Amino acid sequence: MRFRIGSVPYINAAPLTRWLETEQGARYAELVFAPPSQLAQMLEQGALDVALVSSVEHFRRPTTRFVPGLAIASHREVLSVRLLSKVPIALMRTVALDTSSLTSAALTRILLERAYGVRPDYLPAAPDPDAMLQQADAALLIGDLGMTAQHTAVQTILDLGAAWYEWTRLPFVWAVWLMNADAPAKSLVDLLHTAYQWGKAHLDMLIEAESARTGIPLDLCRRYLREVMVYEIDARFLQGLERFREEYFRQ
Repeated sequence: MRFRIGSVPYINAAPLTRWLETEQGARYAELVFAPPSQLAQMLEQGALDVALVSSVEHFRRPTTRFVPGLAIASHREVLSVRLLSKVPIALMRTVALDTSSLTSAALTRILLERAYGVRPDYLPAAPDPDAMLQQADAALLIGDLGMTAQHTAVQTILDLGAAWYEWTRLPFVWAVWLMNADAPAKSLVDLLHTAYQWGKAHLDMLIEAESARTGIPLDLCRRYLREVMVYEIDARFLQGLERFREEYFRQ
């Protein structure tokens, strides 16, 4: 049986999914790439057996199941989820939110309103920093673009992972594997853990390949995938996820 597995197209998913694109892994899975918000829709429609989606989907979809032990997470800074602003945080009046990720959009609201005490208006936007900063004081960007985007008008950059840690002293879980209710859980869990163990063992190769594929500098790719990203999560990360759940439902 081949599973339909959904993944984000960003470099942070490479250690979790690249084995599934090898000749051996492809015997077990067909990989579909899309932004996290689209993957969540496909999962809900039954078009995927499992998908790597924004962690907030775990809260919103009680019929889905969480693959234990694996996630995309960070201890502190995340580098790839950033708020770029033309003004100091205290002066933000409008924020353009990248519509690709519900988790990052929700976290932006939580941090600005509860950690920084500002209540800007939020505008949904496609991930284009020039267009976003034309219509708003600040722009939320995620993924590879979130890590590399620059703009001459930007005065303040807020790394949402670092801001979350500073506020809560907890790590953050950005994305999780969610399975549909009728998917064979044990087989999928075993497959996804096998895929990650391969990615972990071939990380140097993946870093070079992702740098070449995306044009992101090799040193930045190496720092990001080796030092910033966390894929094997423990109780501390689950504590951070539970805190995020509580804050999310307080909105």
